[in-house]
Amino acid sequence: MDLLCTMYPVDDLDAAAELYLAVGFRDVARPDQDTILLAGGESPYVEIMLERHPVESAAGPGPIFRIQDVAAFCALHPELNWMFGPVRLPTGDYALFRDTTGNPVRLVDFSVDGGGRYARLFRP
Repeated sequence: MDLLCTMYPVDDLDAAAELYLAVGFRDVARPDQDTILLAGGESPYVEIMLERHPVESAAGPGPIFRIQDVAAFCALHPELNWMFGPVRLPTGDYALFRDTTGNPVRLVDFSVDGGGRYARLFRP
């Protein structure tokens, strides 16, 4: 499990992006109308994901981890407090569970995207 980035659910995507840009982050990509990927400092890689989505807002901010196979992980760990998963995204599978304190833990794989369009934006 590798830390991919941190997700921050936001209500006003443009206002949130404006703040992060003002303090030194760079707008790396906007995969859709509800998502902005940001890199900080001199890093070429995404470190923050701003997301406007009601499910993500309900879950709260937290890390996104890249794993090899989200569906297999879900099947191996039915005991976890799953909010949902796996669901198919344009990049691959995605799932979210809560840890023992209720913090969201997001998992993603790039089984569809591979090393392509979005995977290359994150640390290898």
